[in-house]
Amino acid sequence: MSRPSSGHQRDGADLGLLALFALFGVAVLAWVGGAAAISLAGGRPRGSIGAGLAAFAHANHPGLAWPLATRVPSPWLYWPVVALVTAAAAATALLGRRLFSTLGAGSAAGRVRNLPGMASRAELLPASGKRALLKRAPVIRPSLTAGGDPRQVGYRIGKSRGAELWFAIEDSALLVGPPRSGKGVHCVIPWILDAPGAVVTTSTRPDNLAVTMTARSTRGPVAVFDPQRLAGLPNGLRWSPVRGCDRPHTAMARARGLGAGAGWSGGGVSDGAFWAGQTETVLRCLLHAAALDGRGAAELYRWSLSPAAAMEAVRVLDNTGGAAPGWATALGALVDNDPRSRDSIWLGVRQSLAGLADPDVLAAVTPGPGETFDPDAFLRDAGTLYLLGSSVGAASCASLIASFVEDITETARAMAARAPHGRLDPPLLLALDEIANLTPLPSLPNLMAEGGGRGVTTLVVLQSLAQAREKWGEHAADAIWDASTVKLILGGLGKVRDLDDLSRLIGERDEITTSISRGGGSGQSTSTSLRRVPVMPPEQLRTLPDGLGTLLLRRTKPAVVDLTHWHQRHDATQLRADQHAFDTASQHAARAAAALETIGSTHA
Repeated sequence: MSRPSSGHQRDGADLGLLALFALFGVAVLAWVGGAAAISLAGGRPRGSIGAGLAAFAHANHPGLAWPLATRVPSPWLYWPVVALVTAAAAATALLGRRLFSTLGAGSAAGRVRNLPGMASRAELLPASGKRALLKRAPVIRPSLTAGGDPRQVGYRIGKSRGAELWFAIEDSALLVGPPRSGKGVHCVIPWILDAPGAVVTTSTRPDNLAVTMTARSTRGPVAVFDPQRLAGLPNGLRWSPVRGCDRPHTAMARARGLGAGAGWSGGGVSDGAFWAGQTETVLRCLLHAAALDGRGAAELYRWSLSPAAAMEAVRVLDNTGGAAPGWATALGALVDNDPRSRDSIWLGVRQSLAGLADPDVLAAVTPGPGETFDPDAFLRDAGTLYLLGSSVGAASCASLIASFVEDITETARAMAARAPHGRLDPPLLLALDEIANLTPLPSLPNLMAEGGGRGVTTLVVLQSLAQAREKWGEHAADAIWDASTVKLILGGLGKVRDLDDLSRLIGERDEITTSISRGGGSGQSTSTSLRRVPVMPPEQLRTLPDGLGTLLLRRTKPAVVDLTHWHQRHDATQLRADQHAFDTASQHAARAAAALETIGSTHA
């Protein structure tokens, strides 16, 4: 005969003990509730702890369970009072549980949340509380009435000291955290979902797209620009970099974005600014000539391959009446330049448009009839645009994504200038996730500094501050940091210099130390001294637990914020279903594309 294991015996004993504790708790609540009802009726509750439980057996005559008590009330008073006491106990337990989880009860997260020297609740609420945000609504969104939904004028950051913290749509935000630190699930996805107006978001993976695309489609049109087919979805958006470049200003803005792919701006190239300027000059002239002569991306790519091919663009600019004055001369001078200088310039030009060598990428930038993307209509209709590119093969489409973003932002600036209050209303959210892995957007420092006043909210997501210095150069990276009014730092950063700088920026506090010294005899002396210590030492910044972030908000003291995972949203069930449906559709599309490719190779 087999015997139950000792583990099963222990489990049974634990369950039995748990049941006894539960029964005792119910008995205590029933007794307290009954005693309260008797006291309210003017009687004196006398009875054992079992009297409360016994009353359940005499629901219509609870007095039978309290034979020693005086003035036991009728069931109409007795049972409501018992229910009220039970509800009060349950509410107290729930509140205690939430307080316990918030304070951490001595855990690592709890100790970080309550560090001395951090901002208090009273200091946080006037700067980033919901009420303070709504007070700014008439200024930052004049079309709205007073009060209303804070999501129409800001984005929720999280909770600190029990207070909900928000930042306004006119702020620029910088989110820094290493890979897999929760940047997307805690911040990027919720902010895309809650954006009151149009959204342009970049990413190296389709994760954000999978969760948010269906929900955003209820707000306005949704488009996916995916030249490398990372999402695997058919019928992606086609956008031409030549569109609108018959206007010199548009050609210049577009060339600035395309020039980001040349790699001159990182700071590691001697005279990088000079070569970047020369590359942009060639690109704007080629774009202008292509637009004036009705050429497409294929011709643009052909012209970029050699100075000799670009002579055709020089002739177009020379012979077209609407060409910008002097542009043909400028392009011709660079084509006929000293061979060494010309080769260096053309290296940048070829690098900027190298992605067009990929047939898939070329097809994505060659729209057919009726496929022209209209950025004005996109912004007016609160559309959502997803720009995807691979960080491994970023050079194949990085410059195109930068140029596309520049196209949208230039349109947004023009629309804001024509708007009644000089702002886009509703505002545009630029959620630039993994933007450094894609392309160092040239206009980013200016966007961070000036975009908020024009109704453009810029969110920049980086893996480290060193990444910004590498991609944009030291001075531009500093400008991005200084222009961000909201800085959110997640745990896991590993560069000592950055951690030390952040610790010094957060500040120091006074700490009292006590010293005890003993002499040769039996006496001892005690002395106290004051010293300055960091509010958050570098090691504490590095080991910040998951789900927490260090917030630097304008002039407010730093705060440790509890971030909210999108799984905790009220619409999380629907979002998970949307994500599953997207993943299924993507897999089916990938299998269908693979089957077609197999059939094509077989016939070939």
